[in-house]
Amino acid sequence: MKLKYLKILILLLISTGVRAQNIVGEVEYRYRIFYDKIYSSLPHITEQEKDRILLTWSNPDGYSTRMKLQFWPEKSVYTFGEPYQVQSYSWQVNDYFIENNLEDQTYLKYMDQMGKTYIVRGSLNTPKWRVMNEIRDILGHMCMKAVSEDSIKGQKITAWFASDIPVSTGPEEQFGLPGLILAYDINDGMLIVEAEKITFGEPEEITTLPKRMRGREVSGAKYQDMVQEFIQSSIKSKRAWMWTIRY
Repeated sequence: MKLKYLKILILLLISTGVRAQNIVGEVEYRYRIFYDKIYSSLPHITEQEKDRILLTWSNPDGYSTRMKLQFWPEKSVYTFGEPYQVQSYSWQVNDYFIENNLEDQTYLKYMDQMGKTYIVRGSLNTPKWRVMNEIRDILGHMCMKAVSEDSIKGQKITAWFASDIPVSTGPEEQFGLPGLILAYDINDGMLIVEAEKITFGEPEEITTLPKRMRGREVSGAKYQDMVQEFIQSSIKSKRAWMWTIRY
């Protein structure tokens, strides 16, 4: 335990001199999903279906998309960046925006999920993170490991956050650590999101939500209930739910 806290103290001391300039910027992430690994882990999918997926979807590099996060001390905005030149499917690259207000601890999500477009508003409920005794260098930033769980989707989440970038946000729906999340994975590599470039300072083009958002407006709590119901229904029907819900 003493070693763990000593490492934390060293990281904090190293970052003290650069904290003031690392609170505004833009991160480009690479989002990689491995459908063959996900399918292989689903107990309700038949072996025949798993074999079919392994033949048609197996890809050692995963299926990639570029994502982009812009951050300030008071908020962050996350959406698509430039897509990779790899095998991808346009029906998955639809509206997907997450805006976190870090001052009043609220969020707005505008996204195509479960076959419809939703506008979701709610309060930020910080995940129950456990900071671990491991460190990793990501783009020159010493990052600490933290773990959490998503009980609705049945996911184990491992994140790496940079204490020298003191903004409590990150990619996708990850946030709530004492530093920007530069990488995370789900269920030991079924989904991997990693920062590939960080640019500090005011972004040249600030991402904004569409002026006219058309979709079904629901509360955050209602949307979580809908996701849980959809996943349970998919399991009963022996279907994979990640095709229409972001994994």
